[in-house]
Amino acid sequence: MSILNGQALLSTAMAGLTNTYSTLMSSNSASGKGLSMDDLANVSTNTMLSLGSNYSFLQYLTTNFQSLDKDGDGEISGNDLNNLMSTMQSKGLTYNELQSLCTSGNGDTSLLSTVLTYFNKIDANGDGRVTSEEITKFSLDNQRYEVEAKYKSFKASSTSLYYNDGVEDDTSSVLDTLRPDLKNS
Repeated sequence: MSILNGQALLSTAMAGLTNTYSTLMSSNSASGKGLSMDDLANVSTNTMLSLGSNYSFLQYLTTNFQSLDKDGDGEISGNDLNNLMSTMQSKGLTYNELQSLCTSGNGDTSLLSTVLTYFNKIDANGDGRVTSEEITKFSLDNQRYEVEAKYKSFKASSTSLYYNDGVEDDTSSVLDTLRPDLKNS
């Protein structure tokens, strides 16, 4: 297993949210301050086409509208989105957020699959979220375990002795013989 890149997974989620939000804001003729629930529910066909594989991000914004609208003004603003990304960066992603935000096909699907499969083991502190650091630590621990298991029975089978026959100085070493230029320096 190669080292899992948790930062890449997190970046996929944040980039998808940012791109989706920007696309929706550019097609929205409302106040320009944020996206309302009506804006999210009534997305035009052209906007849907421009979202392409980022449709899962639109679903995430719609499903989590109330929790994302921190100031309760009825719109998801740029500040609300920045707060969400800040939380994701510091606290990580839940299992459902990983499924919703990282399945758009824009990221490493094998990385996502591995993280989802081992989510509870990766979540070292048991808070229901995985951070980039937890993913990396899990990966490194797993690699260490694999190396230890592979070389567990590896032991030196014999010890080599060096005999320096024919050298007059009894205090000479292997290094003296291999690198005579270092002697008496």
